[in-house]
Amino acid sequence: MAQGFASEVKIANGSVVSVTPAQWQCQRCTLLNSDQFHRCQVCESPRRMRIPTLSDVETDLSLRSNAVATRGGQSQSHIIRNNSNSPISGMSLVNSSASTALSIADLQTERKQDISVNDMEEWQCLSCTFSCNPSFAKTCETCGSAKPGPLLMTDLVKEGQMVHSNYQTRIVNGNHSNTGSTVLNPITTAARGTWDCPICTFKNSDISLACAICGQTRCVPATETWICLQCTLENLSSDLVCNACQRPREERQDASRGPSQANSALSDRARFMASLSVKSSESISKRLGQHHGQESSLVEDIRRIEEKEASELRMAIISHCKTHGDLFVDDQFPPAPKSLFQDPKIPFCKHQIYWRRPHQIISRNEMFLPWVVCRTPLPEDISQGALGNCWFLSALAVLAEKRHLVEHLVLTDSISSEGVYQVRLCKDGLWKTVIIDDLLPCHANGELIFSKARRKQLWVPLIEKAMAKLHGSYEALVAGKCIEGLSTLTGAPCESIFLQGEGNRDEETCPDVIWAKLLSCRDLKFLMGASCGGGTMKANNEEFSQMGLRARHAYSILDVQDLEGNKLIQLRNPWGRFSWNGKWSDGSAAWQQVSNEGRNRLIARGDEHGVFWMEFADLIRFFDSIDICKIRPDWHESRITGLFPCHGLQVAQAVKLTVQETTDMDLCLFQQGSRGESVNKHPVDLCLVVLQETRHPQQVSVGRLVAHSPRQLHGCVVCNHIFNPGEYLLVPFAFGHWGDELESKQPGYVVAVHSAKQVTVCDSLCDRQYVLADTLIQLAIARGSREQLRPGVMAYTLMSGWAGSIFVVENVLPGQAVHVRCDCSQSSNVVSTRGTLETFDVVPSYHRQVIMILSHLERSQPYHVSRRLIHRTVRGYQPLMDWAPGLYRQAFHYPEISPHTGPLHAPRLVL
Repeated sequence: MAQGFASEVKIANGSVVSVTPAQWQCQRCTLLNSDQFHRCQVCESPRRMRIPTLSDVETDLSLRSNAVATRGGQSQSHIIRNNSNSPISGMSLVNSSASTALSIADLQTERKQDISVNDMEEWQCLSCTFSCNPSFAKTCETCGSAKPGPLLMTDLVKEGQMVHSNYQTRIVNGNHSNTGSTVLNPITTAARGTWDCPICTFKNSDISLACAICGQTRCVPATETWICLQCTLENLSSDLVCNACQRPREERQDASRGPSQANSALSDRARFMASLSVKSSESISKRLGQHHGQESSLVEDIRRIEEKEASELRMAIISHCKTHGDLFVDDQFPPAPKSLFQDPKIPFCKHQIYWRRPHQIISRNEMFLPWVVCRTPLPEDISQGALGNCWFLSALAVLAEKRHLVEHLVLTDSISSEGVYQVRLCKDGLWKTVIIDDLLPCHANGELIFSKARRKQLWVPLIEKAMAKLHGSYEALVAGKCIEGLSTLTGAPCESIFLQGEGNRDEETCPDVIWAKLLSCRDLKFLMGASCGGGTMKANNEEFSQMGLRARHAYSILDVQDLEGNKLIQLRNPWGRFSWNGKWSDGSAAWQQVSNEGRNRLIARGDEHGVFWMEFADLIRFFDSIDICKIRPDWHESRITGLFPCHGLQVAQAVKLTVQETTDMDLCLFQQGSRGESVNKHPVDLCLVVLQETRHPQQVSVGRLVAHSPRQLHGCVVCNHIFNPGEYLLVPFAFGHWGDELESKQPGYVVAVHSAKQVTVCDSLCDRQYVLADTLIQLAIARGSREQLRPGVMAYTLMSGWAGSIFVVENVLPGQAVHVRCDCSQSSNVVSTRGTLETFDVVPSYHRQVIMILSHLERSQPYHVSRRLIHRTVRGYQPLMDWAPGLYRQAFHYPEISPHTGPLHAPRLVL
């Protein structure tokens, strides 16, 4: 109708009114409103809305009954919906024949088989509270929010978007009709499948995204989906373009690229995503059934339960020995050279060794004492023998300060006439009860050749033998750190304080901070040990000897005192001899500078037992680290085992943690130790990251970063944090072993959760394909250094103190990709997860990517990282072209992101 002329319109009572261009008629109450109003002045209905006519409703009723009657057939009618809500001056009529179609929404509700008057009632929007939405409207007429209730795929269709179906893919486009109607290809009930709700078992139509009864969201199997190469969105298999970025599902092959191995990087990545989706879904389906939650238990409760189980086994062995009249001989750790030496052909000890039982062992000056397991154990009872295991004996001496800790180790508390003993130790984070016999290595004269305890006690040689059995041989116990001994003997969380900083000291190595920590640990009755002249220190053996110390030797810390302003540490040499002769040693003039009361209170017990006092400044000068063991019997613990993936086809595991009350917590990550194993085995870099659990794990694998441990090439790393109530995800990772070998043996790990209050843990959450990439991105953003490469492009780097480096690039430029060249070729003693130290990548718009991960390779040698980033922007999403070598000019990543590296290095959408 031409502008400026009035029109005549019939209203509800049958009369005809004239409407000027400055007026519009409400489609609900027929009131004529001024053109300046966007809502009706009477019923407040919006100016643009959809109201079916009486003929539409009558036709719809007849069609519903016809659809039920002809359920087995297929309708050939088209669906036409009137989307025209323009003012009357521009109204267009809907073709009456179009109203003979059956709507998809009606098919979803046809199970009712009757039409209620409620079909014409209105519903209220939960977002804007507008209450005049007609019942047939699937979105709010005011704000566009979805109608409450079960969702249909067709309810969410927007103009130009794909409509999903197991049988057809249809494009919705308002330009298909001059009237603005939306035309859909015919879909009938017979042509549509169903899916069963896992909660209420109701059979729903395939086009339903949620159950019509209980609202449970439909789970689409991974094999029915494909992943967009640009934004990594997971789409249904029926989609030809991505629903987020509209990128086509398949890329055209470039025939000019040469050999088949140099095909399009996108094609390789498409194959990778497809194969990875299938392989991951198979692995996930196997492991999802293994999920189980367990509540942490009190440390003492666990110990008592395990002791009871061990006692039953011990009694069974004793009964067998009594029945046959034999003494117990452990065939798993026999009295033979293989139990003494890692290589019997190259013995570390030149002495002739004999295996004897206690009644055959000679102990000089104690001939008239009977043998016992424990006789009030004291630190000075311990004496080291021909085995270089001071790290173990110094830790044992610390335990001897608390008698009950020793008694908890040796479960056989009295002499066994059958020679059966049990020792409880914690190896690599897991408690193990070790059964041993009482055949002990001796000299030809009958004296013990290795460690012993004075006053004819067996607890020291028995624990030492159990340790040897646990690691394969006595020789396997040579060399170590006190922290390993403390962890093995107690199972409690342990951590080290490093005294020798490289370059400037940070807060962690500040002497005042360290002293405060030592005083706090003393007050909490934690166990402590110290390593003398080890680590990165260049110890002068002659200088150390002149001061009465032994370089690369472990000492026990017995006490920490502030004596009239003097900071003093009491230590013990496990050898029982050789004491410090510097300031504050026995006979030092420094003792004359303090009061008699203070001197008498702290005076050393004498150098005959290797016990002495030392000034804190001298401790920092001659010692490289202090090891702390947090013994807390009233705490709870839980231990979870897992495997580190060697490549992307192996599923990464995580631990879900549920906290009900605010609690202090120590989280420990252990790896399998190399002690006693092949000398070619290298420890991997360990790190444990704690993140908030996400409510949408299929969209975002993890939430925000909460806490993390250091990343180190150690046997164990610890993360301490106070947790508020909530759900968390613990993600352990290691990358030094990462490679393409399909047959690589996965390194094992143990996550030990120690908490002041009870918590719940659930292990083996393996259904998150990109959990490692998302975790590293969150870690880099929260803890890494930030470098703006250009506006909209940011680089995040974790380098200093991270046992290597982690590089992440973020691109938030709209419509532009970033080409990034990362050159670390000048680095040394590191290994890359990409298999090379120089990489080329295309980071799409609004994406982040873990570009490269470098891991410290040989921990006995320092490592060096040198990084150079070169970048440029391109419009859209274009390949590397001249940046890529030779045949890979059309690639988007070089080296190409293969199935082995995809879950770690694939670009991730910024949400």
